[in-house]
Amino acid sequence: MAKKIVLLSFCIALGCIVAALMWSTPANAQETSESAAASEPFIDLRHLALLIIESVIFSIVGMVVLMVGYKIFDLVTPFDLDHQIAEDNNTAAGIAVAGMLIALGLIVASAVG
Repeated sequence: MAKKIVLLSFCIALGCIVAALMWSTPANAQETSESAAASEPFIDLRHLALLIIESVIFSIVGMVVLMVGYKIFDLVTPFDLDHQIAEDNNTAAGIAVAGMLIALGLIVASAVG
């Protein structure tokens, strides 16, 4: 099911990019010297590619910071979080980890933004 959701999300994103590229140039039949600047594409593909690469790099950096933060939080706590959450079904430990990840995610998002 997760593979289908990821594939569907990818197809939707690709469709949005294609649709934006299709409607990026004006459809004027007559072109004057004043509208020469308007005939340039609305979306610069080079700029779009740079933005996508930048987003991927920031996403990877954010995930690495979240993983390092989780490991530091696991070392600081007096018990093993993985064991408490996975095997003992400790809801309190899960809530504590979720709160820490949300807080760290907000810090990373504001730093990147």
